[in-house]
Amino acid sequence: MTVFTRFKRFVARLVLRGRILDFWLRRKMRRLERHYLSELVRGSRGKASGDALPALKRGEPLRRILVISDVQWEHKELVPELEKICPVTLLNLHPAMEDGAASDGRPKVVRDSMSDFIRVNTALEPEVIFFYARSALLSEEVFDTVRRRWSCPLLGMNLDDKIEFLNYGQFSDINDNYQRWARHFDLNLSNVRAVVDWYSDRGLPVCYVPEGYHPKPESRPPDDANAFDYEIAFVGRRRVERELLINQLRKLGVPVEPIGFGWPNSKGVDHPEAIYRRSMISLGIGFASPSQSLTTLKARDFECPGAGACYLTTFNWELAMHYEIGKEILCYRSVEELVELFSFYRRRPEACQSIAQAAYRRCLAEHTWEKRFRKVLRGIGFAC
Repeated sequence: MTVFTRFKRFVARLVLRGRILDFWLRRKMRRLERHYLSELVRGSRGKASGDALPALKRGEPLRRILVISDVQWEHKELVPELEKICPVTLLNLHPAMEDGAASDGRPKVVRDSMSDFIRVNTALEPEVIFFYARSALLSEEVFDTVRRRWSCPLLGMNLDDKIEFLNYGQFSDINDNYQRWARHFDLNLSNVRAVVDWYSDRGLPVCYVPEGYHPKPESRPPDDANAFDYEIAFVGRRRVERELLINQLRKLGVPVEPIGFGWPNSKGVDHPEAIYRRSMISLGIGFASPSQSLTTLKARDFECPGAGACYLTTFNWELAMHYEIGKEILCYRSVEELVELFSFYRRRPEACQSIAQAAYRRCLAEHTWEKRFRKVLRGIGFAC
C-alpha cells in the first residue's frame, strides 16, 4: 500500500463520520443500485437458468470435506453441520488476515497460508473442497495453488451477490466483481435467485443455495408466551442503515432494543439464539448492506426462526419461497407497517408464540446447512 493510499484512508476515516458518512454511503449505494437494476433489466430477455447440477462425480462416497475460509461465523454454524455429513478439515485464513496484511496484499496472504497448509498436511486428500472467500482475497495464484495440489471438485459460495457479483467500482475494498473469479469453481453457490441467471448467462456452473442455520440443543420456542425479556429486540452490529431504522422506531415510541457491537451500552453477542428466544418479537433488517432499499437474504432469516423466535423482518420476495409469510414469519415494507405489526402483536404474545413454533418446525425440516449441502453434494454425484 502506497503512502498516498494510506493518507487517503486516514483522511477518509477522519472526515467520513455522522451525517457526512450517511450522505456518502447513500450516494455510493444509489449508484450501485442503479447499476444492479439496469443490469437486471438488460438481461431479463435471456433464458431462465435451469436446476440441473453438473455431474462431477458418479456415486463416489464422501469421506472428507476441506473448508477454506476467512473464518468468522463458519466454525460455529457451518462446519458443525457439514460434520453431520462427513469429517471436515478447516483451513482458517482469519489469523493470517488479522496479522495486518495490507488490502492490496491480501491475496498473497491467502496464497501463502494455503502453501503453508499444504506443506504441513501432505496426506490430506479431500473428496471436495469448499472455498468461501470474498473477491478481495482471491487471485489467479490462489486458485493455481489449490489446483496444483488437489484435483477434486472445488465449490465456491457468495452470500452477497447483489453487492459483489458485478464490477461496481464504488468502494475501495475491491469486494465486488466476483464474476471474475466464479469461472475457477466447478460449482458456484449463490443466495440470490435473480443473480443465478447471471451466472448461467456467462456459462458459469451455479446452484441456488440460500443461507442455512445450525440448530442448537436449547433452541426451541418458549413454553410460556409471556416469558420474554424484550418486547422487540434487534441483534446485530451497528451500521448506518440499521441505526436509521432503530432511531425512527424509538422516536415513535417503539421500545426496540439493539444488541451487538457498536450500539451504546452493548457489545458483541456470542450466543444470539438466546436473545432471539427471550424476545417476544425479534426484529430483522434485511437490506443488502449498506443499502436502505435493496433487500437480500440473511443468515438471521433462518437462524432466528430456527432458534424458536417470532421473526419480523423486511419484506423480501425470496422469503416467500421459504416461509409462509404471516404464519411462520412476519414482514414489513415500511416503518409504518413495522409499527402496525408490532402494535398488533404486542397485544397478542400467544400469536407470536404460535408463529415461532411454526417457523421452528419449518426450519428444522428444511433450512439447516446440513440439508442444503446434502442436496448439493448428492446433486453433483456424491453418495452422502
